[in-house]
Amino acid sequence: MNGTGSVLKEIQRDVKNWWTFLLIGIVFLLMGFWVLSKPVESYVALAVLFAVTMLVGGVFQIVFSITNRNQVQSWGWQLAIGIMELVLGVILTRNMGFTLTTLPFVVGFWMLFRSIDIIGISFQLQATKAAGWVWYLILGILSMIFSWFIIFNPLLGGITVVLWTAMTLIIAGASYIMLSLKFRKINKIVNE
Repeated sequence: MNGTGSVLKEIQRDVKNWWTFLLIGIVFLLMGFWVLSKPVESYVALAVLFAVTMLVGGVFQIVFSITNRNQVQSWGWQLAIGIMELVLGVILTRNMGFTLTTLPFVVGFWMLFRSIDIIGISFQLQATKAAGWVWYLILGILSMIFSWFIIFNPLLGGITVVLWTAMTLIIAGASYIMLSLKFRKINKIVNE
C-alpha cells in the first residue's frame, strides 16, 4: 500500500464513528443560533439549555472515545472530556442556582476545553498529511479566543455572555461538522 493509502487507512481507523462528531457539531450549532435568535430570552432558559447540551455532548463524546479506544491514541483525552461534560451537565441540571451564578465561567471553560480538542485534532490531521487541517486549527483558535472573552468578561452582563456563548458555540459546531464530513469522506475513499 502506498504512503497515502496507509495514511488514509490510519485516519479511517481513527474515525470509526465519524457521525458522533456530526451530532456534537449539530447540537452546538443549533444551540448557538438559538442563543443568537433569542438574546432577550431569560438567562434561566440559556442556563437550562446549556446544561442539557453539555450533558448530551458528554454522552456523545464518551461513545466516540470508547468505540475508538483501540484505534485512537488520544482516546483517553476524548473520554476525559466526555466524562467531565457529563458530570458537569448533571450538576448543572440539578442545581440551577449554581448554574445561574457560575454560567459564564462554566461556559467559558467548557468551550476552552472543546477548543483545545479541536486544535489537537487539527495537529493529528497535519501529522497524517490530511488536506485542510489548517482550517480546523484556525477554527479551534477562534473558538479559544471567544472562550477567553467569556471567562474574562462575565461582568459585562447577560447579553455579552449570550453573544460570546453563541459565537463560540457556532464556531465549535461548524468545526465539528466540518471534521465529521472530512472523516466521512476519508472513510468512503478507504472503503472503496
